[in-house]
Amino acid sequence: MSQELFRRDMEEKISEWLSKVRFRKQIFGGVSQADVFKKISELNDMYREALIAERARYDALIAEKLSGQGTPSEQAKRSSAEEGDSE
Repeated sequence: MSQELFRRDMEEKISEWLSKVRFRKQIFGGVSQADVFKKISELNDMYREALIAERARYDALIAEKLSGQGTPSEQAKRSSAEEGDSE
């Protein structure tokens, strides 16, 4: 569950950043190219952080599947099914 909260937090953080990002204007030529690259780098760092967290979540899910435990909801279904068989 905490992984889901982290994912939502990252989405909100990125969304908020995108809504607030402003570029430094130049007298000639629109916006500062250096400023644009700096902002792109910041955004890339946020996405990289989110990607690393998502990979860790998938690795954990795969490890659960391979170990035969499954997800908690799958465990609950198996447990209730086993209780129904024993009656």
